[in-house]
Amino acid sequence: LRPVYDATQGLDGYVSLEVSPLLANDTQGTLAEARHLHALVNRPNIFIKVPATPAGVPAIEALISEGINVNVTLIFSLSQYEPIANAYIAGLEQRVNRGQDISMMASVASFFVSRVDTAVDKELEKLGHQELQGVAAIANARCAYALYQRLFGSERWQRLAERGAHVQRPLWASTS
Repeated sequence: LRPVYDATQGLDGYVSLEVSPLLANDTQGTLAEARHLHALVNRPNIFIKVPATPAGVPAIEALISEGINVNVTLIFSLSQYEPIANAYIAGLEQRVNRGQDISMMASVASFFVSRVDTAVDKELEKLGHQELQGVAAIANARCAYALYQRLFGSERWQRLAERGAHVQRPLWASTS
């Protein structure tokens, strides 16, 4: 995918490599493995995939601050997403404060869509509300997109955009 990365000037053409899921609740372990994987691959179009756990939030901020692009995975809710987006923004702010370039930094926030319906629909069936099945996931995604628009439309974000920052793009995963 490197030709795509080059042709789009770093907008697209990324490959994701995941830290071990066994490190999902270990910030320092996640950081160590992410740094190792990033150095091992040593290509600009790599995303290091980090889970959206409480331990992942500080790891994401640190990695972005260090210039390592991140694919944040396993996002199911707005309460998970907001700290992730803010960690991305904070990591970019740290780079700016150190006088470092942010124009080639990238991140995606991978929202899992159909799995929300899988979980919610079972509960709706138990409650006898089959008429509501199959709509929670799309409603959740719409709310997530509205939050994305608010966060990346803020004055805080605009200061970074003026320095060449790219938004943390939503990635709609598990959309079956």
